[in-house]
Amino acid sequence: MMMGCGGLLLGAGVLLSVVTSVFGQCTYRDQCSCTLSDGSVIDLSTLGNQDQTPAFADSFAADGYFYSYNPCYSFIEGSCMNAAACQISGDQSMQYQTGDASSVSFSFDGTNAHALYSSTDSLGTTRNTDVTLICDQSGGSAYFSPQGEISTLNYGFTLTTKCACPNGCGGGPPPTQPTQPVPGPPGKTGSDDGGISTGTILCIAVLALAVVYLVTGTVFTMGVRKNRGKEAIPNVSFWASLPGLIKDGFKFTFSKMRPGYSSVK
Repeated sequence: MMMGCGGLLLGAGVLLSVVTSVFGQCTYRDQCSCTLSDGSVIDLSTLGNQDQTPAFADSFAADGYFYSYNPCYSFIEGSCMNAAACQISGDQSMQYQTGDASSVSFSFDGTNAHALYSSTDSLGTTRNTDVTLICDQSGGSAYFSPQGEISTLNYGFTLTTKCACPNGCGGGPPPTQPTQPVPGPPGKTGSDDGGISTGTILCIAVLALAVVYLVTGTVFTMGVRKNRGKEAIPNVSFWASLPGLIKDGFKFTFSKMRPGYSSVK
């Protein structure tokens, strides 16, 4: 009976870990979005301002501070630079950055996605902000509500918006890197992308055919005609004259390129 209970508990623990691994994540896609386990996307890119101002500015919280937040893109407010979240004193004379825009990560608690930020100041003090993203199926305007400092140096916000719903805003394929040509070494053109050219492929094909021709021809002459030595090579007279033909070809080519050139040493 004890072993049965132990097995049941072990099975429950495994099941819990599987459920957590499947449903407890929203995988980072880019600075604006994350992907849920079913492939749907939480995308905040349409909510944030791109002019260095916060989309949600100076909202008052119960702890007596104001808070500003800008999803996806950074903003500047007082001493908060390149910020995603900023705490402002009641008299608005002091600002404390509670999240860098570039620090964003995402999670999912089974009901809501979370955007997580952190920021470390010049004194080594680290502040963390957890923005709970609440899905609003009605499609109304986004609503921001800061809870303030919920524990020492940890801050909580909620953002209610249709963009917190799976595929509520955007939800297309992940953004790709710009297809700008990469500068190559001097002398190379923009079309030289390091791939095998058509001319190279043709040269390889001709060489392969020549090898196959020589091997099969030699086997035939030795096996059927009983030729030996150089006579076993098919069309040996042609191959013997080939160096001279190549030399004549070079002479002709150079004579056209350099008038007066008459011999190849």
